[in-house]
Amino acid sequence: MSTMSEDPRGQEQQGPSVSTIVWGAVVVVVAALIVAGRLGWFSLDPSVAAVVVLLVAGLGLVAGGVITAARRRGPTGEAPHDAAGHSAAPDA
Repeated sequence: MSTMSEDPRGQEQQGPSVSTIVWGAVVVVVAALIVAGRLGWFSLDPSVAAVVVLLVAGLGLVAGGVITAARRRGPTGEAPHDAAGHSAAPDA
């Protein structure tokens, strides 16, 4: 799997996607909660922990998507254009 993708404006994006970072964080948090629970540092209801972790992950994915969409639109609010100058936004 490549971490480089082609931006609709022809610019190359580098680095991992937002979803990769969010789901990686979910895995790390779940593992940390399991380890901490096994070591007896605290007692936690697994159902409540699952709901909280998934809620935070969902909010992170939505926020990341909104930020990415805003960056792709650019400062003028226009939809990106392809190399031929056609708008990438669907016609209404």
